[in-house]
Amino acid sequence: MVNLKRTREDILFAVEALIHHQGFQSTGLKELFAASGMSSGSFYNYFGSKDELAHALIDFKWNQIKTAVLDPAQASSNDPIAQVFWMIDQLEAKHLAEPDCAGCFLGNLIVEVVKQDVAFQHHLMQVFDEWQATIARSLKAGQNQLKPDIDPDSLAEQLLVMIEGALLLGRLYSEPTRLQRHFDAVRQLLRSALTA
Repeated sequence: MVNLKRTREDILFAVEALIHHQGFQSTGLKELFAASGMSSGSFYNYFGSKDELAHALIDFKWNQIKTAVLDPAQASSNDPIAQVFWMIDQLEAKHLAEPDCAGCFLGNLIVEVVKQDVAFQHHLMQVFDEWQATIARSLKAGQNQLKPDIDPDSLAEQLLVMIEGALLLGRLYSEPTRLQRHFDAVRQLLRSALTA
């Protein structure tokens, strides 16, 4: 039998869907061991605790979002406003493609873990600040297309709040048409900020 070397990334990939749909707090260690296909001893060679796993998952998921959505948005068009629309469209498509919308993985963790340990709060704040700043950079690059009274930083914050709200309600209702309406509202917010 071939002994395949496991990596931290293999484990994160293996447990991500379970935690996304079941919740971090509701997922026991035995379930994590089973999902990852590792014994407790092997698991703890990679993660010193369940909390350490959660921090690793935050970075893992954030890197996935950057790689699959934010970085490609920059290459999707020379028009920075079109880049923001593309990002919104990709997030909508990703979550509509899920058979049962589980919401935003990172947003779900906010609800579950930020009051448990201030380290989680700081870690997730860092991620969402970076996400907001990425949107704001595109808006600033396309500021000539925005109405004069629009502040790109404030608009970026509003767009991210609406996206997270859409995904939270998407998890609650699990209705694709409702999720589409919510993402249409996100796009409408952006359109309403444009000069034409």
